[in-house]
Amino acid sequence: MTIHPGSSELLAAIPQVLDGVALSVVAADGRSTAVYGRLPTAAAAQMRVDLPVGSVLASYAVDDAATRALVTALLEVVADRERLASDMESMTTSSLRLMERVSQMGEALPQLAAGVDEVEIANIGVRACHRAASVQQVVFLAYDAARRWCEVVVHFTGSERGDGAAEPPLPRFLPAHEGFLREVVELEEVFASQAVPAGSRIGEPGTVEHLATRQILGVPVTIGAGDKRAVVGALLLIDKRASSYANDDLLGNEEGEVAYSFASMLGAVLGARKTAELGKELSLAREIQRQILPAGGLELHGFDVAAEYRACGAVGGDYFDYVPLADGRQMVVIADVSGHNLASGMMMVSARAMLRTLASVRSAPAQVFDQLAASMYEDLTRTERFLTAAGVALRDSDHSVEYVSAGHNDLLVYRAATDRVEAIASESTILGFLAAPGYESRRIELAPGDCMLLFTDGITEAMDENEDMFGDDRLAALLAQLAPGRSATGIVDGLMHEFDRFRRGRMGLDDVTVVVIRCVDHGGGS
Repeated sequence: MTIHPGSSELLAAIPQVLDGVALSVVAADGRSTAVYGRLPTAAAAQMRVDLPVGSVLASYAVDDAATRALVTALLEVVADRERLASDMESMTTSSLRLMERVSQMGEALPQLAAGVDEVEIANIGVRACHRAASVQQVVFLAYDAARRWCEVVVHFTGSERGDGAAEPPLPRFLPAHEGFLREVVELEEVFASQAVPAGSRIGEPGTVEHLATRQILGVPVTIGAGDKRAVVGALLLIDKRASSYANDDLLGNEEGEVAYSFASMLGAVLGARKTAELGKELSLAREIQRQILPAGGLELHGFDVAAEYRACGAVGGDYFDYVPLADGRQMVVIADVSGHNLASGMMMVSARAMLRTLASVRSAPAQVFDQLAASMYEDLTRTERFLTAAGVALRDSDHSVEYVSAGHNDLLVYRAATDRVEAIASESTILGFLAAPGYESRRIELAPGDCMLLFTDGITEAMDENEDMFGDDRLAALLAQLAPGRSATGIVDGLMHEFDRFRRGRMGLDDVTVVVIRCVDHGGGS
């Protein structure tokens, strides 16, 4: 089995661009007929893409998600090209045209991978697509789903309009929720097209469709697949131009396939770069978040304090801290911002900085929380997030503590004298709902042996294999079982051990944080 020269060149280019990737062309009977790159002795992962006759097997020395996504997209291009080439062999004119286009794709591939930034990558892809599809204009736009706009990254005009007047430049930003752009970014098929009535224009001046004199065709540029597929841009082809292979002036399936192939390559290259950039950002954010957590335990006469924090992703939205108040007390704080991604983690970093600043000049926990709510209200509402938090103010050798909550989970208090757990409900407002919530604190009297448990809902809302929740009652019962005679660290360890046993290895969907404050006598015993 042999593959066509354009595909062979494309396959040969992949190992040159991506280290640790090797490709083997396998015939229908299982024999390897061509090898590109050096096959690893022990491949970390493999994938197979079927061709009209046989298949291509990709082997990876290192199983990297970004590389795997890029190679998958490129091999799909090869497979598409082979299917096209198989159908073209009996059609001389069509074969020449498609072979030229695929050759141009093959030439563009290593250049795309070598692009230094998004603009250069888009420029390379747009110009190659312009030649391959034989059109008047090609536009690449970056799509921002949150702001619902598209930014014009490259607008390449290969020639002037038929009347000799140059097209006016497009605005830098265009609304993505209306007109032809909306149709493209919401597209579920291969491509969308719209014809222009003779002698007129479509759309308003300043829109992409208004540039077309005969027809406009568009495909979304995407990264990922399935439920993780995301639209990152749009590739638009405007007006067919005459070529040595075609005399018609319509954009059809062939041009749609060309645009789709270039959009796939652009998405793969840009996606790999975005993944790498996100990885760096996540690594930095993870390090920042690690640094904002207490480096050690809290040393305070009359109390034994321990905590455990687990993020369900690379960056979490939970937080705990030991914050000095202006009057010399230490406030044990726990908080949970909605979501558990990079934005949530950075919002928590901001909350931590604001909280510590306010606590350094205020002595009343309720006043600190009120001013925290006022300071963060605009950012929380603008980003459609909210924050729950609770704080317990402790004074050295003083068993009368002050508790404040901003819509956080109930505080669980184990009473050694009765061997029972009581729940102190939080009826206050979540941070981000009101600019001036008016928080109030309450006094809680503790005795040696009593324990307070602060926690986030990642533990109570966790589910086992039967979809049963861990729940507040189970947590309270577990605290009552573990509290007698154990240190704060022993209680935390016991809680997390039972929590892990309950989940039986299932991945959590939320971050988990627990803080135990155990009251001891002034001499340090229970």
